[in-house]
Amino acid sequence: MDPDESTASGVGRPPGAAPPELGALWEALGAHGEGEGGCVPWCPICRTADVLRGTTPPEILDQWADVQREALLTLRALIDHYVRRTEQRPAEEAKVEEIPID
Repeated sequence: MDPDESTASGVGRPPGAAPPELGALWEALGAHGEGEGGCVPWCPICRTADVLRGTTPPEILDQWADVQREALLTLRALIDHYVRRTEQRPAEEAKVEEIPID
């Protein structure tokens, strides 16, 4: 396994460090989980994240990161599909011929 591959999968990355592809987003959301114990010592979000990070095997964390990535890629594909759909010009309305019923 080459060094770039190990970093991308999370192996060799310090606990709590952002994956390279999430750098800016991770920094923007940095209020939770920074420092020892999170944003405040009793924050339930940060405490739960600390417990999960500390007790979950790295293989599971890597698999969870893969699931998150796939979900985001799926969401992006859906958004791209709907953007393309809205950019298309609507087809001409079908001409309807009124037929009188006697």
